Amino acid sequence: QLGGACAASCVCLARRLWLPLRESAVCAGHMSSGSGSDAAAPFADPFTSALRQPDVMERLAAFAEVRQHMADKGFLEEIERLRALASGPRATSSDPAVSCQVGQEIAKAGHRDPRILQALLALQGQGLVVDEQDLKKAEAVGDMKRREPVQLEHLKLVQDIKTADEAKARGNEYFKAGDLNSALAHYERGVALLKNADEVPAATFATLQSNAALCLLKLKWPDRAKHCATTAIAVIRQAQDESFDQSKLFYRRALASEQLREFALAVDDMARALQLARKGDLPLAEQHRLKGEVSRLLKLKASAEEDAEKQQKQKENERVAEVQRMQGAELASKTEAPSAVPALSGDYLQEQDFSHWAKTRVGEAVVGVTYKCQGGGTITVTDFQDQSKVHASITTKRGLRALYYEMDVHCGWLAVVKEGQMKGIIRVYNIAHDTKFELGGDETTSYMYQLGWDQRLSGDWVERLKKEAAELFDAGRQWESHERTSERD
Repeated sequence: QLGGACAASCVCLARRLWLPLRESAVCAGHMSSGSGSDAAAPFADPFTSALRQPDVMERLAAFAEVRQHMADKGFLEEIERLRALASGPRATSSDPAVSCQVGQEIAKAGHRDPRILQALLALQGQGLVVDEQDLKKAEAVGDMKRREPVQLEHLKLVQDIKTADEAKARGNEYFKAGDLNSALAHYERGVALLKNADEVPAATFATLQSNAALCLLKLKWPDRAKHCATTAIAVIRQAQDESFDQSKLFYRRALASEQLREFALAVDDMARALQLARKGDLPLAEQHRLKGEVSRLLKLKASAEEDAEKQQKQKENERVAEVQRMQGAELASKTEAPSAVPALSGDYLQEQDFSHWAKTRVGEAVVGVTYKCQGGGTITVTDFQDQSKVHASITTKRGLRALYYEMDVHCGWLAVVKEGQMKGIIRVYNIAHDTKFELGGDETTSYMYQLGWDQRLSGDWVERLKKEAAELFDAGRQWESHERTSERD
């Protein structure tokens, strides 16, 4: 019984087991080279012989340490491949060298995948402990296929669940606890139960698929997450359920496409999610978040297209250079003028980041902005907080410059009136190159703001200051003038 085996011990063990096998092969070779009347039986090593047995899967399932892998598709496929190899014509060849090669291939499979070595040794009556570190290392270097997100331990959790609603509720509990694999197992269990039901509620089915897609996204299985989201969208469309919030489905499918680097599809789905959020009158904060996601994906799409274009040009340049290397003498004889350094293409794109400079300028601009209260006193912006986000860049293409910027400004303010003083904060967001200052404007095209103040204070003067503090946003017209000045700069 071997415990705590690491990669090194696995190698040593495989070598130790293989020595008698090699000696047996040599002996078999001597026998076959003897008198022609004595036909030697095909050589079979213990690994190959064990895999030929018809009850090999049942025998493997009898070992607890091996049974835990038997819900994994990759493990089962590898075992079936080795079984086919062990029963194939090469393994039953009368040539010991050929049959010996089959045993070597099976041993090498165990060397690559710790689970396979564990299974092979179990069939020989020997134990091997494989820990998570061994498996992750084999996955990382590509020696074994990535394990399924739902393993046997997770399937055991759902075997007694009878309804889709129970599966969803339990799955939500595991998700909140951070156990994504167990949550996914429950959502998939709910989907399986609904598929076998006489009537399938479209909303419940789509919710389970949507939740499964979220788990798969976090577990980095984007292709499966995309499939789940697509299935949910199709079910809702078929049911013509207008009350179901499809924005989440398109949002999650967009994130899956992003992980798959399908940026064009990601942009389309995220734009659709924003459209549905507006149609469903979702909170403005959610609409603003989705709008930001659309902008982010558009930038990723543009960057990916630019990289693809650069790679294509690089390949073309390499082909031209290869032709020139092969035909250099001929080209030189035909060329009268000396070669010159090629000019930069007119499509050359250059981007300069001015975020740090812009953040400094914005801070200087807003600190000190003051509103004079109608009843006397002032409200003044006192500080520009570190959590503020300012991104600005200038892109030059074909000789033309364009300014892109986004700002989310957080400032502290101080109100001083005869009754006392009150501190607060103001957040002005949605400031961008494609929005503007407009009181009462739409969130998608205008600046927006939020106010906070000291909740411990009370009284009529406090209520008055709450209303007048909002005038700081109107005083923000000065911010727009600074912004336009920055554009000219």
